[in-house]
Amino acid sequence: MSWKAIDRYSKDYIELQTKDKVRFYKTPDALLARQLVVYDQAAAKRKDNAIFREVEESQRQFAERSVRWYLDTQVNPRMAYNHYFGKAAAKPAAKKA
Repeated sequence: MSWKAIDRYSKDYIELQTKDKVRFYKTPDALLARQLVVYDQAAAKRKDNAIFREVEESQRQFAERSVRWYLDTQVNPRMAYNHYFGKAAAKPAAKKA
């Protein structure tokens, strides 16, 4: 089902940009890094909550296992994309007939 989602989402992405004039922005890495720090601070205040600790530990175990698999097995597509289509476009792709 992943390919169906990729097909649908990529078409919706183009339509949102062209028809609806939606603009997409990448969140800066510095902001994402700060969010991690702030989350850790907030989570530290909840360490006395047994349910919170159980859920967070379960999520961390899943993330460690699944992200390690992803990072070890997935190839970054940027090189191939840039090779065939130029630098990753900031504007929507043209619709093909």
